[in-house]
Parts: sequence; structure tokens; C-alpha cells
Amino acid sequence: MDTGDVIVIGGGAVGCAAAYFLAKDGARVTLLEKDAVASAASGYAMGLLSPLSGAGIPGPLEELSLQGFYAHRDLAAELKEATGVDYHARPQDSLNLAFSEEDARGLEVIADYCQKVDGVSSRWLDGSDVMALEPRISPSVWKGLLIEGAWLLDADLYTRALAEAARRLGADVRQARVTGLKRSGSNLSVQTSDGSLEAGSVVLALGPWAGDASSWLGVPVPISPLKGQILRMDIPGPPPACSLNYASNYAGAKADGLVWIGTTEERVGFDDRPTEEARAAILRSVAAFFPPVAEGTVARQTACLRPVAPDGLPIIGGVAGWDGVYLATGAGRKGIVLSPSMGRAAADLVLEGRSRLPVDAFSPARFQPAA
Repeated sequence: MDTGDVIVIGGGAVGCAAAYFLAKDGARVTLLEKDAVASAASGYAMGLLSPLSGAGIPGPLEELSLQGFYAHRDLAAELKEATGVDYHARPQDSLNLAFSEEDARGLEVIADYCQKVDGVSSRWLDGSDVMALEPRISPSVWKGLLIEGAWLLDADLYTRALAEAARRLGADVRQARVTGLKRSGSNLSVQTSDGSLEAGSVVLALGPWAGDASSWLGVPVPISPLKGQILRMDIPGPPPACSLNYASNYAGAKADGLVWIGTTEERVGFDDRPTEEARAAILRSVAAFFPPVAEGTVARQTACLRPVAPDGLPIIGGVAGWDGVYLATGAGRKGIVLSPSMGRAAADLVLEGRSRLPVDAFSPARFQPAA
């Protein structure tokens, strides 16, 4: 039977970040992934790094989101030096569009919140200034909020770089399907398709499959999948001057030369197949504010499953009755920007028994039935 200090289950961005920080801090780490690193949502995410919006922002998720964003700016050089992997992390301004006074009011929170983010600023543009910045935006645009200092990266390469950096620090990265978790004396025993592995601590970063752990642990882990689809487009003319955002949709140029547009939020269980209905809906929604996509060609359509909890916040923390077992999941659409802070928090909990980041609001205990 193999033994190790820490087993991290899940090869998405959060699990790979946890493995990297644990290995960097000297732990002996085994990272288990049932398919391949970055094979689920982390491998298909847009990779826009904006800490400014989403459930819990402003609010309980604010600091964790900010710290994840700041960590990304440091990791970009750190991981490239450690692995040689360039995952195209770079500043890219983001333009939030308003087609009505009501739209603009909805952006005021983001404008105010920008003042809290080091290295990020915002300024309002009137309709003519928006058109001067990107003439192909729908001429019915009323205003725009330009976010200067946002970042963009290739989420697939980023996640792989984390795993490779962990491996170079001594982590054992392997493919195995986890089927259960048991106690074995003073250690924990992780049951896999290839046998049992023992460790002193376990980090469960299972993404949308985290609900499977409910039966292993005997406590509720109410994570469900939220499907999202993205189109990678070849459009006429140059790429957009910055990332464009309206409502829950976006369009942005990526390092592959394509313009990525999206996205959907679908409650369809674990069905991760791309659909014609989603393709039509995305094209229709994005063409309404950025018409060139209607003349473009879809080079690739992808779909993935994001992990979400009932309150829209992550689940981070120790599991009641299971010393040494920690959950790190539920980031929803913010998995990439939150991954360094969630991974760091999980590593701190394992190694120090507490997190240097504020994660009490995300404790798994909030879903425990009242005594």
C-alpha cells in the first residue's frame, strides 16, 4: 500500500493550485485525477481574471477574489520560470457595456469596487467614446465602463502549469478514479480504481462531482453542476480592442487567434455535450452587442460543468468528524480567478490548521442540519 503526506483529489485549477502550494511548502503530495489534468471546466474556461463581480461580491467573497487576482499576477512569472509553460497571462482591458440607464446603474457597483483593487481602475465612456474604442459595437450602445488592469489567461495551460510545477517539486500526479474515503488507523485511506492510498490529510477538490463525497463522509456536500458553453470564433477583421461584456455574456480575443464568446448557465445535470440550441443562443446574444460574430465562423464549441453550491459561494474548510479532510470546491463561474486563493487556503488548512485567508464564511458546516 502506498503512503504519502497529503492526497489532493481533483485535477482542476483548484486541486492543482492546492497541490502546487502544498508541494512548494514541503509537503509530500499525491494529486489524483480520474481523467486528465484540466480535462473538465478548468480546461475550457474563458480565463478572464476580474475580481469585480459575481455572487458574494461585494460581500463575503470579496477578499478571497481579490487575493486570487493578486496571486495570479505573481504566478504568471513564477510558473513560467518553474515549468517553461507560457499560458499567455497578460493584462487586457475589459469594457462593460450599457444600452440603457438601467444597465449603467447595474455597473455602478463595479465602478465603485474598482477603487479597492490595486492596479485596476475604471472610467466611464459615453456612446461615442465606446464606438471610437471599438467601432463594431452595436451603435445603440449608451455608455461603457472601461476596466483598465484586468487580466486574461489560457485556463487550460494555466492548470497544466500548476500541475507540472507541483510535479517538479516532487508531487506524484497520477490518473485514478476515487471511489471512497475511509479511516485506516490514524491515517486516511483513499479508495481508488487502482487500490488504496494512505495519507495524513486529504483535500477534496472534486469540482461538480464533489457531491459524491457526501456518501463517503456522511455529511452534506450540496454541489451541483452548472453547464456553460463557449464558442471559439473566426470573425472578419481584427480582434476586439478589449474584452467586451454585456449582462452575462462576453467576447474576447485569445492567444489562439480566435474570439471566444459565451456563455450559458444550464441546469441539466451532468450532460456536458455541446448543443445547437446553446450555439444559437450565444450567437444571438453576443451579436446583439458585437455584430461581427454574426458574420464569423465557429471554429470550435465547448461545454463544461461548473461546481455551484446552493448559496453561490465556495465550500472551503474542514469536514466535521473527519480530522484531516478538507473541501475546496464550488467556485462556479469564478473558478480560475479564485483557484490560487482557494488552493492556498486548502494548503494552509492542511499544514497549519487555519487559513491565512478569510474562509470562515465558506465552511462546509453551513450546510449541516441544525442540531
